[in-house]
Amino acid sequence: MKTLVTGATGFMGSHLVPALLDQGHEVVATDVVKEPHWIASRPDVPYVRVDLGGDAEIRDLVSTVRPDNVVHLAGLLAEACEAEPQLGFRVNVMASLSLLEACVANGVTRFVMTSSTAVFGRGLAEPVADDAAKLPETVYGQTKLACEHMLSWYRRTHGLSVGAVRFPWVYGPGRTTGLTALYSSLLFDAIARGEEAVVANADQSGNWLYIKDAVKSLILMLETCVHPRIAYNVVSGAHSVGDAMKIAQELFPDARIRIRKSSRAPYPYASSFDDSRARDELGWRPEYSIRRGMKEHVETVRRSLEVA
Repeated sequence: MKTLVTGATGFMGSHLVPALLDQGHEVVATDVVKEPHWIASRPDVPYVRVDLGGDAEIRDLVSTVRPDNVVHLAGLLAEACEAEPQLGFRVNVMASLSLLEACVANGVTRFVMTSSTAVFGRGLAEPVADDAAKLPETVYGQTKLACEHMLSWYRRTHGLSVGAVRFPWVYGPGRTTGLTALYSSLLFDAIARGEEAVVANADQSGNWLYIKDAVKSLILMLETCVHPRIAYNVVSGAHSVGDAMKIAQELFPDARIRIRKSSRAPYPYASSFDDSRARDELGWRPEYSIRRGMKEHVETVRRSLEVA
């Protein structure tokens, strides 16, 4: 089974590609950047450097690779979308639309992509269910909701098997970008390096999902033959940043953690979500508590520093 992964060199792609290989997939990786070392060292992973900003490039990519499945990870994160809304819609929505068209034209069997709990906005009863009102307050959330609607149309009109996973705060080794990295991965990286971890907005709450669980959910979505919904909430546990740092201090007593006030407004997202439908219909179960995920994250970074 051949699977094309877009955005393969990013944080999530760098974890998903090896996991797909372990599951027996033939993987073709693509992204806009130069081939990274970890892919160059894998002769079993062809790499295609493509800018998904052009329709012709997308058509050529899919018609040349001829994948059975596409896992679409490429896109702009929240901060970039807020800074440049037009670019956000062009990259997150229009490129996804062109990719869906190319999939239909070339007989792709299944299309899976990442969505976000940002599609919900605030003011909803928590835990927020899959079918709760979608009132995104950010450009990023609006682009993800638009993509969910497109997936629904392509399944209804063309019979394409599609699905999206709504992620909350995804953390883990290798994440250096995105607003939520300020409150998760970058702090854990600092602890691993023996540096001071400076925490802002300790009262900010979020739902923390370790990268291995995020990858697991994408593979479940890809390999589940029939799933009645287009998009599923996939979460682990809600914690404030301050509470997470207390856990970090318990796990790593020598860690230097400092909490400071910040002028940054809280994220306009809910923090507690109901993922019972993913559990019932996909067999989804998170394996990592925040304590386990944080411990593995820090230990993984420390091992990489020893090798370097």
